[in-house]
Amino acid sequence: MEYIIDKEYSDVRLDKFLRKKLPDMALTEIFKAIRVGKIKVNGKKSKENYRLQENDVVKLFFEVKVEEKESKLKSMNLKNSDIDKIKESIVYEDERVLIYNKDSNVVMHKGSGHDYGVSEIIKEYLKNPNFNFVNRIDKATSGLVIGAKSLVVTRELAEEIRERRVDKKYYILVDGIVKKRDFIIKSYLKKIDDRVIELDKKEDGAKESISYFKVLDYGDNCTLLEGRLGSGRTHQLRVQLSAMGHYILGDTRYGKGKEKKMYLFSYYLKIDKYDIEIKLPLPKEYRARLSK
Repeated sequence: MEYIIDKEYSDVRLDKFLRKKLPDMALTEIFKAIRVGKIKVNGKKSKENYRLQENDVVKLFFEVKVEEKESKLKSMNLKNSDIDKIKESIVYEDERVLIYNKDSNVVMHKGSGHDYGVSEIIKEYLKNPNFNFVNRIDKATSGLVIGAKSLVVTRELAEEIRERRVDKKYYILVDGIVKKRDFIIKSYLKKIDDRVIELDKKEDGAKESISYFKVLDYGDNCTLLEGRLGSGRTHQLRVQLSAMGHYILGDTRYGKGKEKKMYLFSYYLKIDKYDIEIKLPLPKEYRARLSK
C-alpha cells in the first residue's frame, strides 16, 4: 500500500495520518511497524512524530485489508425533514467553512449515549469525512459553531481560536437584576468530576479564566447580558455567573433549571482571517421571556 501526501495532509504527524488510514490497527502496532521499517517515508525509516510534507510517499510493507468504511461514511438514512432542518440551520457556507446554528439540547458529537451528533450529521449531509467542527458548545447551549471542510482549514482555524483571533459573543439571560452595567469576572476554574468550581486563587488543576459582560436589557427579575470569553474553559460563563449569584436561566447544573431550555446563545462570530462576520438576532423566546 502506498500513499502520496497531498495538501490535505501536509504538516500532519505520521502517526496521526496512519491512524486515520488504518482505523482497525492498534496504535502500538503502528508504532512498531514504523520502528522496524515496515512503514517508510520516501523510502527511508522515519519517526512517528515526523510531519508529512506535500508529495511525500508513505509506503506500507505489509498487506492491508482495505474496507469501504475507510472512504465511505456510514449512512444515517437522513430524511427530507432532517435535510431541511440542516439547510435551515446553516447560516454561512463556502468552499472552506460552514457555520451552523445549533439548537439547544442537541449534542455536538456522538458518545455518552448518543449514536451521532451534529458533527456526524453534517459529515453525512456533505458526504465529507474530513469535515470537523473546530469549536464546540455544550449540549444545552445554542448558537453558532464553526465547521471546517478540510484538515488544512481545521488546523488554520484551530490556531486562530487558540491565539484568540476569533471573536465570539453570547446572549445570556440570567436570574435577578444585575446592577453593574459593564463588568469583568476574573477567577480560577477547576474541573472536579463532571462539575466545574470557581476559586479566588490558583491551586493545582485550576486555570485562570476571564469573561467580559455588559447589560443589554432587563425583564421581570431577569437580566439580558452580552458575554464575551477572554479564555476558553469548560462551562466558563455558566460557572462564573452562578458564582456571582446570577445563574443562567434554565441551567440545570449550576442553577435551578426551572425553564424548558438554557438561555445561553452564541449569536456573534467574527473570523478576520477568512473575512467572515455573522450576527444573529435575539431569539424570539428570549424576548418573550424578558416580557413575562
